[in-house]
Formats: sequence, structure tokens, C-alpha cells
Amino acid sequence: MNKYLNFKNKVSVITGAGSGIGREVAIKLSNLGSIVILVGRSNKVLKVERKINKRNVISYVCDLSNESSVENLYKKIIKKFKKVDILVNSAGVTASGDIDNISSKGWQDINDNNGLNTFLCCKYFSKSMKKRKKGKIVNVSSIAGRFRGRTSGLHYAYAKSGLIGFTRQLGAELAKWNINVNCFCPSQTMTDMLKSLITPKIKKELEKTIPIKRIATPQEQADVILFLVSEMSNYVAGAAIDSNGGQF
Repeated sequence: MNKYLNFKNKVSVITGAGSGIGREVAIKLSNLGSIVILVGRSNKVLKVERKINKRNVISYVCDLSNESSVENLYKKIIKKFKKVDILVNSAGVTASGDIDNISSKGWQDINDNNGLNTFLCCKYFSKSMKKRKKGKIVNVSSIAGRFRGRTSGLHYAYAKSGLIGFTRQLGAELAKWNINVNCFCPSQTMTDMLKSLITPKIKKELEKTIPIKRIATPQEQADVILFLVSEMSNYVAGAAIDSNGGQF
């Protein structure tokens, strides 16, 4: 088992690493020996870098919905580390709203920061993987894309659903380079983002409807991603993996 979870000399890029599931994935990978590159749109990633406080962790602040910014980030990382072995696209934002009160700007913002950013990171970071003929990419979707959103809006469900189709198509495209592209679909997880959307009363009511009877922790969701970026998932490609406490 240890050989499958040995990430020594691997270079991992984690987007949305400033909080939630992305932060936990970064911590776990750094503990398992990977060079970890924390990427986020705010200084939160700098704080996570200081908290982890390891020589194998570095952070970059970047607007991942801007193509030139992503391209420049990719060039910086390749110049410094020469390669990228693992990409986890965990960056995303959410909001509530229905068809009557979502503005076109709000719709675009959600799609830019869940779909466009994932596309751009895959576009550039897969270049290094193609050259080395090996790599792991995990795109983080949501139960909202698999079923429906219970704490988020219509625009979020649209964006996260699109990531599943995108992953299946890209998984087929990149398979010939021995690159595994998969999609992770977590349910409600007790991150700062979820805490901003629900009250204690809503939390209690929500937990009653989940078969496992509780909301997931970021740490246990990160464990599923750890499997998908490890050598244990070498024959998994284009899959959408659910971790939702039995909500179907």
C-alpha cells in the first residue's frame, strides 16, 4: 500500500488550495512527500503555505479565469519545477439563486470560476503531462451537478454538471498519453463556503435527510481525491466518483 501512496518527487498543483477540500488535499499530499503548489485567487493560499510550513510547499495567487494569467503561471511552475504530475482543480465559487433572481453577470461569474478556470488549467498543465506521457487530473464537481443543488443555485448546478461531461470527453482525449482525468462529486461538505450558506437549523434539517446522517468533513473528501491521484487509480479514466453519504 505504501508504494501506491508514495508521492515523493511528484509535483502537484492544487487550485482552490486556500480553503476547504483543496486545502486538505494539499496538506495530505505534502505529508506524503509531494512538492505541492498551492494556487488561489486570494492571499488565503499564502496563509496555508505558512501554516503547512514545509520546504516542499509553495503558493501562487492567480486569477484562474484569465487565460494569460494561467499561461504565465504554468510557465513559472515549469521553469522552477520542470514538470507537473498531478493537477487537482478544486477552485470554485458558489451562490444561491433561482431562475427569477440570477443575473446574467452572476451566471457568468459562477461559470467563469467553476468551468472556465478548470478548462484553462487542464489546457496548460496537461502539456507537461503529455510530454512525460503520464499524469493525473481531478476536476471537482458536486452533487449539484450529479443530482441537484440543495444549498446552491441554478447557475452552480449548470456549471458543475458541465464539468462531468467535460471530464468524460477530456478523459478520452488524454488517455492515449497515459493521463487519467476523473471527476470528483462531493456532497455538502463542512467548508467555510458551506458555512456561509446555511444556518444551524438548516444544517440539522439537512443531516436528517442524508442516509449517513451527517455532513462530510473536508478531510474525508480529500481522501477520495488522494485515491484518484495515486497509482491505485491507473485504470480509472473519465469517471465521476460520488462521495455523498448515500444521497441519490
